[in-house]
Amino acid sequence: MLAAGILERIGAAMKIGALSWNGNNIGDDIQTIAVMQHIPPVDVFLNREELNSYDGPELLLVMNGWFLRDVRNWPPSKAIRPIFFGFHVRRGARETVARHVDYLRRFQPIGCRDRGTFEFVRSLGVEAYISYCSTMTFDAPEDRSPDSLYLVEASLDDVPKRLRRSHGLIVREVSHRFIDVPTATRLGYAKELVRTYGRTAGMVITSRIHCALPCVAMGIPTLFIGQRNYRTELVEEAGLPLNERRPLPMKLFSPTISEWPKAHDIGALKEKIRGDLRQRVAAALAG
Repeated sequence: MLAAGILERIGAAMKIGALSWNGNNIGDDIQTIAVMQHIPPVDVFLNREELNSYDGPELLLVMNGWFLRDVRNWPPSKAIRPIFFGFHVRRGARETVARHVDYLRRFQPIGCRDRGTFEFVRSLGVEAYISYCSTMTFDAPEDRSPDSLYLVEASLDDVPKRLRRSHGLIVREVSHRFIDVPTATRLGYAKELVRTYGRTAGMVITSRIHCALPCVAMGIPTLFIGQRNYRTELVEEAGLPLNERRPLPMKLFSPTISEWPKAHDIGALKEKIRGDLRQRVAAALAG
C-alpha cells in the first residue's frame, strides 16, 4: 500500500481517476479493478473514449488498456496527469498518437502492455519499456477450493470429448461479454468474477487475454486458445503457450487430473509489475 503521508497529501492536492468503459467486454473492467489494487481510493471514473473532455480538478490517471476507438478525442485533457502503464495502441490509432508525439514525450517513460506498442512508441523517439499488464498482479483468494473447469469464451467443441466427462470437475461455460450498465455494476461484477475464478477454478480454457492473465497470476492452470496476433502476443511474452489447434489435443491431458497441465509460475514477474506500478504512482504523487 502507498504510505499514509502520501495518501494525506493527495487528498489535499490531487484527485485520483480510473478508467471506465462502455464496450461489451468485461475484460476492460478487469483491467480497472486490477489497477485499483495499487492506487488510493478513486474519486472519479473517466470514460476512455472521452478523456479530452474532462474539465475538473487535476487528477492522476493510470492509462492502462486498449486505446483508442475515437481518435478525435486524443490527446487527453490537460487536467489529467497520466501514468502510462499497460498502454496498448491499436493500429488504427497510431497515426493520431504519432501526430501528438509531444504529449507522450511529456509523460515518458511509456509503460507498454506489449512489444508491438513498445516498438511503435520507441519509433517515435519516446522512452518506453514493456510494463506488461496490471491484470497480472492478482493474488488467489485465501479460501481457494477448486471444483470447476471454466470454458471462458470457449466451447465444448474446443476440448476433446473424453475431457468433458473424465475429470470430476464441474464444467462451466462463461462469457466475458457484458451489457451496458452503470460503471459500479460493471466493476462489481468484474471483481466478483475474478474472485470466483480464484476460488473455484481447477483449470481455465479461454480465448480472452484478460481472463488468462489474471488466472495465471492466481496460480490457476490455464490454457489460452485465442488467435495469435499483435494483441495476444502479451500472453506468449508472459510465458503462456498459445494453443491454436481445435479441439485441443488429448495428449495435453492425462486420464488423471493430477497430471494435467500445471499452473505457470509468474510469481517473480508479478512482483516486478506490482512494484513498478506502485513506485510510479508514489513518485507521481510525491512530485
